[in-house]
Parts: sequence; structure tokens; C-alpha cells
Amino acid sequence: MEFKPEKICIAKLLSEDGQKFVIPEYQRPYRWGEDECETLWNDIISVFGDGSDIEEYFLGSIVTYKNDNGELEIIDGQQRITTLTLLYRAFYETFKTEEEKAKGDYPRDFGKCVWDYERDKGLLFENCHLSSQVITDADEKILKQLLSENCEVENKHSNYAKNYDYFYGKLLNFKQEKSLVWKGFCEMFLGRKLFVLLVVCDSQESAMTIFNALNSRGLPLSNADILKGYIYKKVSAKTEFANAWKDIESKVEDSDNIKDLDFLFIQYMYIIRAENEDIDTTTQSMLNFFTKKDKKKKCFGALQDWLYKEETIPFISNLADFWIKPENYLNDTSSRYISVLNLFQNDTWKIFVSYLVWRNKDYFANEQFDKDKFSVEFDKHLRKLIKFCTLAFLNNNATTNVIREIVFKMNVELFKGQEFSTKNTLPSKEVFFENTFKFDSRKAKYLLFLYACIYSDFSEDINPKNKKLEVEHILPKKWQNANFNGWDEQSHKEYLEKIGNKILLDEQSNIKCAENFFAQKQQKEYKNIYDKANLKEVYDLGCRAKNIWDKDDIDERSGEIYNNLAKFLQ
Repeated sequence: MEFKPEKICIAKLLSEDGQKFVIPEYQRPYRWGEDECETLWNDIISVFGDGSDIEEYFLGSIVTYKNDNGELEIIDGQQRITTLTLLYRAFYETFKTEEEKAKGDYPRDFGKCVWDYERDKGLLFENCHLSSQVITDADEKILKQLLSENCEVENKHSNYAKNYDYFYGKLLNFKQEKSLVWKGFCEMFLGRKLFVLLVVCDSQESAMTIFNALNSRGLPLSNADILKGYIYKKVSAKTEFANAWKDIESKVEDSDNIKDLDFLFIQYMYIIRAENEDIDTTTQSMLNFFTKKDKKKKCFGALQDWLYKEETIPFISNLADFWIKPENYLNDTSSRYISVLNLFQNDTWKIFVSYLVWRNKDYFANEQFDKDKFSVEFDKHLRKLIKFCTLAFLNNNATTNVIREIVFKMNVELFKGQEFSTKNTLPSKEVFFENTFKFDSRKAKYLLFLYACIYSDFSEDINPKNKKLEVEHILPKKWQNANFNGWDEQSHKEYLEKIGNKILLDEQSNIKCAENFFAQKQQKEYKNIYDKANLKEVYDLGCRAKNIWDKDDIDERSGEIYNNLAKFLQ
């Protein structure tokens, strides 16, 4: 990432020859009102004081990206730079009624902050420095009128007109009431006292990174916001597109399962890469992938114009629907597979699932959605996805990069109609026992949930009431200084964290079990587990005749877990 932060006085920035400032389509509309203008005005008045000892005043940061036309696209600071342009335009207007001798160079100097200037022609009123691509047609007309030579505005209801009028009125009052320091006030605006931090970045992505860092308290633009601008510029049915986008935004905002729109476009990027047989796991910029026609970097999204295909926005909407609640679209078996994957240590597996959604996208167009037909490929392939992810997991090698390599390969193999393959194998029993002994609660929870599903052959929902499930130690965690059934403090320490001593329970039952011995847990909680969750093995433990839990039980169950996992993963 390269960028050039520069402290620059605002008048110099606005008046540089040939400089154009563009508010791109992906920005939000101009929102500043009188409250913000009043705050800015009062701050400046406070800094000016009586004009005798003016300190520097920081107006804020402007984060930009120089586009292919040499224009500065405003990533951060569009409200500020638009408002300051209106303020400098108002300054220019205050000199119109003055005699030529009194005007001096002020009309030219303030005008140069708004329009181009040539020495032999003067101010070129048709060449404004500021333009907006996000502005509505009505507001664009008003802004052009404000930034014209005569400043005749028909509609005073827009923020542009209201804010211009606010500053113009304030300037006239200041000029009338404080005429002795008026020139000093003008010099402050044209001199070095008012400055911004200008950041010119080498790419949109760099600008977005800096913007988000500077605006951690605000609402940052996402990469999806930028992509929205690219699409909006190209589509002819702009109203329909805007409504469709707003609908997707609403879905995402109301969902706990989708972080933001970026997630959907990232999934779309991986889908496109699969369709191009790309298994390179190098991290790629989603923004560049869709906007930079770079063959070397395999930016297939831009090279093949995927953003502008008719199917793109409808599919993004369908993908949002799916990830909001997959069980609305999948049959029971596939939904249970998803419930297992949801507990995995990262969500990179979703790349493969999203590709399955893409391959079956035509079902969304049906008036009556057919879960069973839609789920055929999911039933067939999600089990394999769980297998490959779990094998990496059991080998202590399930990092994001490793799982990405697995799902990229699966995507391309599926695209090409090949059999899935993996280099991971099931570790030996000894390694399995050693690794699982060190599992934290999150890893143990994933493995035990998967085992609970295998134990019941995926025949029922493990947690239909959406209870919080926790890892229960069958042999109590706390040693109670009582040697019994062959247990002592040393053997308790050796066996406590073995996988065979851990089982899933709902939170309420786990609390009630606390430090109770096995016989008490059997009668009070294990037997009644079906009131809370469909944990068949817990129920079977509750019903067994033997009411003690010893070392042989833990070793036997550890072996059963390994053997049943081995059958599932073969």
C-alpha cells in the first residue's frame, strides 16, 4: 500500500490548476445540514478571534484516489469538501456588489477555489472543480446553478442551497458588523491557517483501508458500496437496480448470519474463480477482481464483465436469502450437515457451499421452491466437505489457508466433474488421543457435535430448540479428595481431558450436573435429555445399568469415538 499524506492549506488544495474533485457513485449523498455548517462556522470564528493572533485550524482529512482520468475521487471527506466549496463560492458572491478598487484580487482568489482560471481569460465558470456522480438529477441542477457565475437558484429546499444561503448570510453579517477585520478574515481563508490532511492513495483499496481506519466511529464504505457504483454507472434500468440493491441491503441488515454485502461478493468471486478453474490460494483483492482487467492477476470478474451480467444481482439476492437461513432451502439431511459446519473453527467452508448454491440457482426462479431437488447435490457433497475439513482438523492443520486450498480444489473438481480427493489422512489412534486431549472447548464442541450426529446417523436434529450446547466432563472437573472406584488425584488428572470423558449437554443441564458424580447425572439429567436436545448418546448413558464411570469406560468410549469417526471419514 502506498499513499502520500500531506498537510495542505485548503485554499491551495481547492485552487490547484486543473484539479478536479469527483464524488463517485459509491459514495452516499450530500447530508450536511445547518447543524454541521454552524459547527464549522463557529469553530472558524473561534479560531479567528479578533484577528490579531490566528492559530492554525485543522479542518479534517481528505482521502482520495487518483482515477484514470487524473481526477481525485473522494473516498473520505466528501461532505467536508463539498461544504467548503459552497463556502468559498459564497465568499466570491460577497464581492460582487463592491467597487473594483475595494475588491482587489479577492474575487479571483476565491473564484479559483471553485472554477478553473486562465490568466488571459480569467475565471472559467463552465469548468467547476467539483462534480458528483452520486447526486440526484434535481440536486445536480441546483448545484450547477450555485456554481454558475450568476448563482440563480430556483429551488431552495436542497441541502446544497440551504448551506450556501447559510454561509452567504453569515459572511454578509460578518462583513457588515466587523468591517475592520473583514480583509483579515478573507486572508485567513486564502492563507495557511486553515488546512487539511490530504491523502492520495495508489489504489481504491488502499484508500478504503485508510478511510476505514480514520472513521472507526463512523459508517465506513465497503467494497460492495464501490461495486454498487460501478454497476450503477453501467445499467440502464437505474431505478430497478437501486431498488434491488436496497432490498439486498435490507436483508443483510436484518440478518445475524451475514456480516455485510462484501461477504456475498467475496463468495461470488470464488464462484467465478471456480468456473475459470482457478485453484490459486493467493489472497486476492475482491475490488480489483471485479474492476481491474488484469490477466496476470487472474481478475476474471473484470475481464469477463461479471458485475454487469443480468444474472449477477438476482443471484446475489438469492445467495443472501440462502445464507440468512439455509434450512429454508435445504432438506433435513443437508441442514444437519450445515449445522455441523457452523461449529467449525473458521467459515472458509462456505466457499464450497456457495458454489453449490450457484450450481442450483435455477431452482430459485420456480414459483414453488423444491427443497428436495435443490438439495440433491448438497446431500451428496456436504458429507465429503465435512470429511475433508475434519481430516485437516484432526491433524491440527485446519487453518484458513488450508481449508481454502481444500475448498478451491473441491470447487474446480466439481466444475470439471472429477472425483474429490484429499491428501489428508486419519491420524493414528495414539495421535488422535494426544491431539484431542489438548483440545480447547471450541474444538471439543465441534468434534463432539459431529460425533453426536454420527451416533444418531444424522437421523434427527441434535438441537431443535436452539439451546446453547456446552462440553460436559462426565468425570467431574474438580477433584473432590475422595478415592473411589479406583480414582485418585493423579488418575483424575490423567483422564479428565480425554475425549472419551467429554460429551455435549445443553447449558442448563450442564450447570445442574456441575460436580455431581456419574450416578446422580444419570438419573437427574442424562435420562431426561430429550426434553432439551436430541442427544441420543447422552440418553443411552442415562439408561445404562452400570452407574459408575471409571477409567475403562473413558478408554472404551475414546476408542468408540475414534472408530466411528474413522468409518464416517473413510
